[in-house]
Parts: sequence; structure tokens; C-alpha cells
Amino acid sequence: MIRRGFAALALVALVVAPAVAQTAAIQTPEQFFGFKIGTDGELARYPKVVEYMQYLARTSDRVKFEELGKSTMGAPYVLVTISSPANLARLDRLVAITSRLSDPRGLSEADAMKLVHEGRPFYLLFATIHSTELGNGQAIIEVAHRLATDNSPEIREILDNAVLLLVPSQNPDGQNLVIDYWYKEKGTGLSRAYPDLYHKYVGHDDNRDWFMFTQKETRLAVEKVQNVYHPQVTHDMHQQGTTGSRIFVPPFQDPYDPNVSPIIAQEHIQLGEAMASALVDNGQAGVEFYSRYDMWTPARQYQCYHGQPRILTEIASVDLADPFVNPAGKDKPLGPQEALWNYPLPYRSGEWHLGQIVDYAKTIVFAGLSHMAKYHDMWLSNFYKIQRSWVDRTAPPYAFVIPAGQRDPFETYELLDILHIGAVEIHRAKAAFTAGGQSYPAGSWVVKVAQPFGAFAKTMLEKQVYPDLREFPGGPPKPPYDVTAQTLGMLMGVDVKQIDQPFDADLELLPAVEPVAAPMPARPKWGYLVGPESNAGFLALTRLQQANVPVYRAAAGFESAGQSFAPGTWIVPPTAEATRVLGDVAKATGLVVSGADRAPAVDAFRLKPATRIGLWKGVGNMPGGWLKWIFEQYGFNHQVVSSADFAGDLSAKYDVIVLPSGTSRARIVNGLDPKQYGQEWAWAYGVGEAGWTKLADWVRSGGTLVADGSAVETAIALLDLPIEKVLPESRRRFGPQQAAARERAVPESAVTRALRDAFQSPADLIQTLQTRVVDPSSQFYCPGSLLANEFDPSNPVAFGMPKVWPVFFDSDQAYRLRPGFAADAEVAARYPADGPILESGWLLGGPLLRDQANVVAFRVGKGYVVTIGSQSTFRAQTRGTYKLLFNAMFQGPSTKVTAGEMAKMK
Repeated sequence: MIRRGFAALALVALVVAPAVAQTAAIQTPEQFFGFKIGTDGELARYPKVVEYMQYLARTSDRVKFEELGKSTMGAPYVLVTISSPANLARLDRLVAITSRLSDPRGLSEADAMKLVHEGRPFYLLFATIHSTELGNGQAIIEVAHRLATDNSPEIREILDNAVLLLVPSQNPDGQNLVIDYWYKEKGTGLSRAYPDLYHKYVGHDDNRDWFMFTQKETRLAVEKVQNVYHPQVTHDMHQQGTTGSRIFVPPFQDPYDPNVSPIIAQEHIQLGEAMASALVDNGQAGVEFYSRYDMWTPARQYQCYHGQPRILTEIASVDLADPFVNPAGKDKPLGPQEALWNYPLPYRSGEWHLGQIVDYAKTIVFAGLSHMAKYHDMWLSNFYKIQRSWVDRTAPPYAFVIPAGQRDPFETYELLDILHIGAVEIHRAKAAFTAGGQSYPAGSWVVKVAQPFGAFAKTMLEKQVYPDLREFPGGPPKPPYDVTAQTLGMLMGVDVKQIDQPFDADLELLPAVEPVAAPMPARPKWGYLVGPESNAGFLALTRLQQANVPVYRAAAGFESAGQSFAPGTWIVPPTAEATRVLGDVAKATGLVVSGADRAPAVDAFRLKPATRIGLWKGVGNMPGGWLKWIFEQYGFNHQVVSSADFAGDLSAKYDVIVLPSGTSRARIVNGLDPKQYGQEWAWAYGVGEAGWTKLADWVRSGGTLVADGSAVETAIALLDLPIEKVLPESRRRFGPQQAAARERAVPESAVTRALRDAFQSPADLIQTLQTRVVDPSSQFYCPGSLLANEFDPSNPVAFGMPKVWPVFFDSDQAYRLRPGFAADAEVAARYPADGPILESGWLLGGPLLRDQANVVAFRVGKGYVVTIGSQSTFRAQTRGTYKLLFNAMFQGPSTKVTAGEMAKMK
């Protein structure tokens, strides 16, 4: 049964009262760290935090410490389990209970309730996934100490009736980078703010990795915590901006993904009310709820598709560890100053301190733990009900089918592996079958929706239909907090079929997912042929280049031994090294390799050996960080471009330079300010106007430049490319920070009051707004959706692409060609002239895209330039469009080879 109401929860404020008794033998955090946690300008470093958790585990029978693995940069990723000694002694049994409740098939209602009464719910708490949000990482030290030492009735109830799973940092590397830099630059006169990504590869986007599972930390959290303990709550602690409310707690605003259980929506309300009540009762002002944050995308909330609420809390930040003072004056209060139903107690001070973040964090954590402990049966019962609703589901769709024989076996494997990591059951057909009026071969995969974690399977495999939300009727679109589409098959270039009605098939449940190894042909007399459709071709390319094996690509389609091969087919001499490399890749990825004893009559491109790729990453550029991770996964021969490179000959170092989205002229020319950052950051200093000119000269002299996303506009400015934008500038969606800033800038009450004074009635107001308010963004709006594109697979940039496939569009741009004599242009991909454009997500103003260019290749002097308007590698999710970037990088430095020369290939 779901219980709600502030009155029933007001007593949670008691849990933040001073402890009535403590275990004197255990050192306090102040004694251990040498300062009071929350002291302005002082921060506990992550290695010392880990030491303290180990110390608590040695000295308290309430604490268990485990190192679950290593982070990306080798720091320990740890889990601290805190509960009563009796619960820790039967921890395996408690884990077994939540595991059984997570899969209630074959479990009677009576037996389920017995498990509910026997078990104890798990409360997973983690902090500092975003590493500049430092206060929460300090607060968990105090939380752990209190639970380990306090003998008050409130703490005893928590320990007896709940289990805390504490991850001290979801991004340990970032804690080390940010805090160490803070202390390193103390007293130097330089900025103490770490300037680069606080995760080696993905920065702030480490909290957008909860369905692709690309990073080590995400996988550790999912595979060794979420999928083992099956928590009933995950509390994700964050910090927000400095000038608005002091803290946000749930509930969230619309929309909710329809695959998120309504029970979870109510649990957001329950815990949010408990936290808000505790804050208000303590006089901790400035709490806000039901605003800004929505519950749509699984990229931020794996938990909500696995039977539990994700409790996002956002506390106002300080200047890293120094106090924040209102720039308008110390006497000017921070945040809105009029009470509202979702902002009941305004904050009246113009200052905000690290210690206040720590105190607010402790209040909400103990409020959440107290609620779980008091209603422990309810939490486990709700968890069981959510899981039961999925295993008993009869509503369509019945299943999703991933047909065997996909264009890209490697990405098919990766898609299945993602689902498997997400605890989704996958079946394989032992024989051919028919479903939804279509026949499927043996070896096809079937994902049924009626299974324990069907919510995750369904939200990942179906098309998203985002609601058309407006700021007011007929007004501009209401921005989502993040993107609106995540249809995995479309993202990854894999054909997935939704089947609404039940069907019969001879299926086997797969205990694990493995690539379908492709057999190697006998060593041919002339050469190996590999179709261009699979991304694994680029894995083979880099290994072949490392082995000094020449690699060619067919300039057109051709026939060989009765088989058709597409333009861009890889052609490799049949050396011993080539046989070994291709055999290894075929076994690991399913890459299909054929052999040819006779040379086909086709021209080709010879790829430049050991193609040298420069990545213009800059500092703090997340698309550049993602690209670095992708390049490393594929083994590309790349380096991060440094400003020092411009002192020499660029062509002596780079064949290709890639500009990720977010690379602007200002970032290239100005770069990082040397007055604020020392010589260790010299690589990120600006290249100046001379460097800007040198980059353009390098292209015209034969260099290859590839620009992705917003960097297309930089390439246009650099080389005067003959294309122009077709979408209005206001197409860009508000990101999380911008949306939050917009909503905090003017208190809602002030707006409402002004409108009430100006208009006689709501109808009068709406009519006036509809006729007078003109927002250009309503002409076109696409906040992270999948849109149809038409490709020309004969164009080298589109080698291996299907003729039609979606691209991911996140407030990007489309282009039209204009007359120009300085560059020859060829369109490799464009938006369709007719038919649907939106494939998944939300799109307004689609007709503006009709027949407009997305991907264009240019010859500029002796150089080669490719512009990709939509982000081809967005968050490493868009595997289906990786080839556009990869093709462009390797095509530019290649050389044309005639069919006659190919016949003599060695």
C-alpha cells in the first residue's frame, strides 16, 4: 500500500537531531581528516575518504567495505554496506530475497509476502558522479560515521530495518582531478578550477551513460551493484547552480516515460515529501520540488526500469569549496523570495557555504533512510508489485525480434550485449518461425516484453513518441530536460521488429551473449573481400595498418564469383598477416570475409598506411572526449591536436584533423587563457589568427578536415564553404543548465502576478499570447530525436550505409548548397523530399528539412573537407552513423588506383 502526506512524514525531521549516544572508540571525521567536514575552503580527498570507510569497517560491526573494481584511471571503485550487525550477518539472504522478488515468476502471493516480511530493503546512495559538485561527497563521510556510531532510536530503526549501499564516489577519477587541482593551485594566483573534463573521456556526460554502459564506472554500478542487490531506492546526489533555490527534491515534472511504473511515480512523491518536510521542519530554507527535471530518458535513470525510483536531489553549489556570495550584494537574498506551493520557505541570506551543502545533504539522506526503515514492508512490497506487473504483462507489444543475417553483425552483437548487461532475457530461435505476418530465420533473437526487466527492454527497443508539450496553449515548446529518443536499433544500425501479438517459436534462453563468429574462407589467390556494412571493418583496418598490410576500398560496386559487393568494399592482399588479422576480427565480431581468386574490374582507393589523425579535443569539450574514447576503442592512430603543433609543419604530423561538435572559431583562436592556467595546459592555448590561417592553408595544401555537428559552422568560416544554414538560430534546445537558469531567473509568482494584473481573464490571456507572442523556436524544434536520412552509398563518405536510415539530431543544423567556385561539393546524405522525417522522439517544423543536405564532401584546393550536420557519434550511442565520420577520415588521404593496377595488387 502506498502512503503519502506531509503529516505522516513530519517525524522524519527527528532523524537529524543530535545523536543521544555515540561509540567513543571510533574517530570522528574531524579527528580523522584534521578539520570539520564542511569547513569553507577544506575538502576531504577521495583516497582519504576511502581510507576512512576502510577504517569504519575495521572498527564498527555495522560497516562492510568492498572494492568492486578500478575506475577508468585506476582509482578504487568501492561499495560500503551499512546496517545492523544482524542484517550484515545475513546479507546474502537479504540479497537473495530481493533477487527473488525481482523475478516473481512462479512465486505465489503468500510466499512473496513472506519474503517481504523477512527481507530488508536496500537504499543505494551515491555522490559526485559530477566531480565539481563536491559538497555531497563530503556529506557522505558524516552520514557513514553517524550510522556507524549513533545509538539513538532513530538510527537503530534505520539499521534494523534497512540496508544502506554507499558508493562514496561514482566518479573517483574526477574527485582526484578536481580536488587535487584545487589544492595544487592554492596561492598561485591562477584559477583553481580544473579546466578539462572531470571524467577522462565523457565529463558531465558520465550521467548520460546509463543505457549504453560504455564507461567502467557505469558498468561497475550496473553489474556489481544494481544487478546484484536490486535496490529499492537509488539516491543520486547532485548540485545545481548558485543563485536559485537551495535544493531540489522530487517529485518531477512531466513527462514520465510510460514505461516507468506509476508506483515509482508515487514513490518519488513519498520520498520527496519526506525530504521536503525534514528540511522545512529544520528551518533549512529554499527547498523546491516538481520543477525542471523530468523522467523521460533512460540515459539518466537505469533504476526506473528496474523496479525502483531514482531520487535525484540537487543542492545549490558554492565556488567549489569557497563560499558563494550574491554578486548583487551580500544583503541580497539568493533565490526567489515569494513562497509557492512547490517552494514553501524562501531562503533569506545572500551567502551560501559548503557546510550548508553538507547539512542539507545529511538531512535529506536521513529523511530518505528513515522513510524506508519505517515502511520497509511497503518498499519491498512495491518492488514486488512493479516486477509482477511486468512478468504478468499481456498488453502489446508481445516481443521484439532482431532478425538473423543483419547488415552489421558486430553492432547486432553490441546491441544484444547492452540488453544483456541491462538484465534483459534474450531468446534465440532454434528454427525458422513466423511473427506479425513475417518470416524469420533460425538464429534470430527474440526479446519478450513480459519479463522481469521488460520495462528496460521495451523503452530501449520501441519508437519514442514524445508528447507535444508547450509553455502555454499554442506557445513555444517546453524543453525536455535531456533528449527525447533512444530507440536502440535505430541508433546502432540494427533492424529490430516490434511484434504486437503472441506467436509460437522454438526458442532457447541465452545464458550469455556472444558474437556469431564468421568462418574464414580458404586463403584466396588474389585477395580478401570484406563488405563495407559493418563497423568491424574499421577494427580490421587499424589492425591491418598496424601490421603494415595495405588496404584498399572499391570505388564502385562489383561482382565476384557470383556475389555482389557494394561500393567501399574492403580489399586486402592475402598475406599471412592479413589472414591472421581478418580471422581474429571475424571470430570476435562476426565480420564476414570472402575470398577472390581473380581481380574484379573495379577501380579502388588505396588507404594511406598508418593514417595520422588529429583530434581537436580542446578542454572541456564532451563530444571531443567521447571521440577520444571511440578512437581508442577502434585503435585509430590519433593524437590530440596541440597549439604547439602550429609552430611546425601540420602536414608533417597529421593527415586528418577532426573537429568535434562544440569546436568554434573562438575556441581554436583563443583557447585556454594562459593568464589563468599554467604551462601544463599549453596544449590547449589558442593558436591565434596566424594559426587559424595556417589551418586553412594546411587543408588547401592537401589536408583532410572533418567537422561534426556545430563544428560545421567553424569549417564554413575557415574555408568559405559553399553551403548555408537553413534552420533558424533559435532551433537550439535549452540544455539542463540553460533550462534551469531560465526557470530560476524570474520567480513564477512574479510572472503570474504580472499577467493577472494585465489581463481580465485566462481566455483573454491565452488569446493575447497566441496572437502576440512570436517565438522563432516554434518554427523548428528538435531536442534530441531520430530523423530519416537518405544516403548515397556510392559516395565514399557514405560507403556501407543503407539507402535510408535515421540520424540523431540534437538541435543541430541542415544546409543548402550555394553557388561557389572555391570548392566542389557532393551531398552524401540529405533529409527526404517526401515521406516521414521523424522516426523517434519529437520534431516541430519538419518541412524545413525537406531535401536539405546533412553530409557534404568538398574538394578545397588539394584538400578534402567533410561536414556532418547531425552529430554522427553522439555520446557513443549512434553506432549506425559512425561510418560517416570514419569513412571521411580515411578517404581524404587515400589515393585512386585503377582496375589494372588492382589486378596486380600485392
